[in-house]
Amino acid sequence: MSKENLYCLILAGGRGTRLWPFSRESFPKQLLNINGDESLLVETLNRAARLVAAENIFIVLEQSQRLLVEESLRSKNLLGKIRIVTEPVGRNTAPAILLGILNIASENENAVIMVFPSDHVIGDDGNFRDHVRRAISLAEDNYIVSFGVTPSAPETGYGYIEGGESIQYGGLRMKKFVEKPTAEVANEYLRSGNFFWNTGMFVFRVHTVIEEYAALCPEIYAPVKEAFYQKINSDAYAKIPSVPFDRAVMEKTSRAVVIPSSFSWSDIGSWRLFYEFFPKDPVGNVFEGDIVARNTENSLVKSSSRLICVNGLNNIAVIETRDAVFISDLDCSNDAGAFVEELRGEGRKEATCAAIVYYPWGSREKIEKREFSEVIKMTLFPGKSARTENIFSRNLRLLILQGKALIIREEGSSELGPGQTVFLENGENCTVENKAQEALIALEVFSLIRC
Repeated sequence: MSKENLYCLILAGGRGTRLWPFSRESFPKQLLNINGDESLLVETLNRAARLVAAENIFIVLEQSQRLLVEESLRSKNLLGKIRIVTEPVGRNTAPAILLGILNIASENENAVIMVFPSDHVIGDDGNFRDHVRRAISLAEDNYIVSFGVTPSAPETGYGYIEGGESIQYGGLRMKKFVEKPTAEVANEYLRSGNFFWNTGMFVFRVHTVIEEYAALCPEIYAPVKEAFYQKINSDAYAKIPSVPFDRAVMEKTSRAVVIPSSFSWSDIGSWRLFYEFFPKDPVGNVFEGDIVARNTENSLVKSSSRLICVNGLNNIAVIETRDAVFISDLDCSNDAGAFVEELRGEGRKEATCAAIVYYPWGSREKIEKREFSEVIKMTLFPGKSARTENIFSRNLRLLILQGKALIIREEGSSELGPGQTVFLENGENCTVENKAQEALIALEVFSLIRC
């Protein structure tokens, strides 16, 4: 297979509600740093770039998430190299994957596409690439390939794939998909040896999968194709069935195969899975942040902004952010997503927006918001830059609290130190650069009337 024909399609439209309040719609899981210095999205892009050329990587997401993702790409000098495909509104993975496929097919009819979620953690990089190479070989034979991780425990937080007859390259014909099972059923799967965790990653030839979409789910294929040719508006797109790729295509096709996989993998899709992923202390705890604990074991306690003291906990999750705290038995911590829906129904901003939003360059924290004014604390890491977000013809006074800032405006640039300010009128913006070795801290004071 020529490398020019290999493409990666990254699914970056998830909202990560099951990791609320750490993950919000305004800053979803794929943009968080969970397992190191890079966000899950950037780690996925790095993984993809070791497989294909940067210009052969496409990201598909909701239009509302575009600016956040572009900021991540800009911080890694990838903006303009990696292509972004946007849905007017998210309709699950079947429409998203098809829209990405149609974009790739329009430039390369011979493409073989690897589909990767943007919010998974994958280790054993050489082992992973070996599995991908075998999947590509199967895709060239017109199979639609999935990766099924050999389970190490009776995990109820994952879907499962049942493998059947052996074929070439170590693949198995796929017998069925199973949604998240009960603990008893998961134990049966573990003992059987032919059930695998469903990773949500796929490899296929462009025309193979387009043919299956057209034959197996025309109710998705027809309107998404019209959307690709810009023949329907966002309201019509919102009526496309919200169906995962597994159900729309993989459960119906005769071309589905699974490669039993041994690379390290987790989708960190719940607080229970978050807890399982990280190393434990001698009594089974995972602590992050400023934690003081007594008589506590087998628990997850995560603090973002303050001291947390816990006593007498067992199998409990405590997740703290500046504006919300989630406390749950670990075994039912999947219900974090249900709280998001309940809060959204009540019109609570905590459902979707965090008080502190983290970016590759630093963070923004809402200090106070009134009818005619808003104060935001900006933290800019050493060597990083960010654009102010002055909209709606507001006025903005930028006050430096710590460090030195290079302010870049249309009429020129200037340096500001602690206590100095710059005033921007009627929606004007500027770029703020921190060229020092310490964090830059500034206040953005927005007003609808001139100060």
